[in-house]
Amino acid sequence: MNGRGAGVAIVCLSALAFGITYSDHAPLIPLISADLGLDELRAGLLSTALFLAYLATTAVGVGFADRIGPRRAVGAGLLAAAVGTALLAAAPAYPVALAGKALQGVGSAFAFISATRYIAALYGDRRSHFALGLYGAGFPLGSALALLVLPSLATALGGWHAAIGVEAAVVGACFVAWLAAPRVTHVPAAGDMRDAIRCPNCWAAFAQHAAGFGLAISAGTWITLYLLREFSLPLTLSGLLGSLLLAVAVGARALGGWLLVREHVATKVLMRSGEVAIVLGVLLLALPARPLAVALAGAAVVGLGVGLPYSAVFNTAAASLPKAPAAAQGLAAVGGTFGVMVGAPVMGYAVQTYGFGAAWAFVGAVALAALVVTFVMRGEEELS
Repeated sequence: MNGRGAGVAIVCLSALAFGITYSDHAPLIPLISADLGLDELRAGLLSTALFLAYLATTAVGVGFADRIGPRRAVGAGLLAAAVGTALLAAAPAYPVALAGKALQGVGSAFAFISATRYIAALYGDRRSHFALGLYGAGFPLGSALALLVLPSLATALGGWHAAIGVEAAVVGACFVAWLAAPRVTHVPAAGDMRDAIRCPNCWAAFAQHAAGFGLAISAGTWITLYLLREFSLPLTLSGLLGSLLLAVAVGARALGGWLLVREHVATKVLMRSGEVAIVLGVLLLALPARPLAVALAGAAVVGLGVGLPYSAVFNTAAASLPKAPAAAQGLAAVGGTFGVMVGAPVMGYAVQTYGFGAAWAFVGAVALAALVVTFVMRGEEELS
């Protein structure tokens, strides 16, 4: 494997680790809630703690991460995520669990955009869309693995604390692997987050990622409980089937990157296709008295919709602000953070108060709003 291939493989492994932290608590909500005495809204705030910390760290830390270089920034992020996961595993009470999730968010924020700049440095002037799509696929893959594996670990090891403890060891191993990542040449950007805030097209990318990543993690947080309650399935089977949504998003992110690097489709067409798919998927999930097969089809279509536009969004963000691409991509990333930070507890409140039909309606409304935004933004091809 050449240096570029090794770099892409290791940076994708880091994405896998962060993806696990995003959804580690989601399939264990029934166990965590029973142990810590939580209702659905407070359980949803575990996601909010991670992504609120992510948002704050991104807002103030993108410039610092750019100055120290992507390789060191990603390593620092992985270390913080490993420590936060260990804290969550040991949490005896809700505030400690929130602190662990927040530290996971700090680590992810420090690493996320730095990793995209690491990929850009690996490729130089060559098109990196497919590699970026592979990197992006690591996040839903990690989240899907969390939904798939953690319930079984909790059952086998006697509780959620032990299951999260195994996760902490895995994230720590990813940090050790990152120490072998190839070095890259990095030149700090001339601009910063203030320039991104003044860039209208960067805000459009913000909206697109809120509807993509934000809805992926929000829906992934509640899909296990949805299957458990709506179809009376065992917890382990609910986690297994619920991972379908994020598993499809894994392939969709890589597919979207491949379509772009081969120039088979334009960026805005890919964004619009994703949003239409999300709407169709939630309609299937929200149908009254729908059979399990229809609900699973809906989850798969939502996964397709949230995954396809990933590379399109981040390459459009970078092209929107050439003097500060990391800041522009950071603002887009904040959009996804904002989507989860709001979406997970709103869905939890909707489930608690009105039922899952209202929760899926919220997801569809966000996707429709993002679809409207595509008619006023410029895609990467229009900015080159």
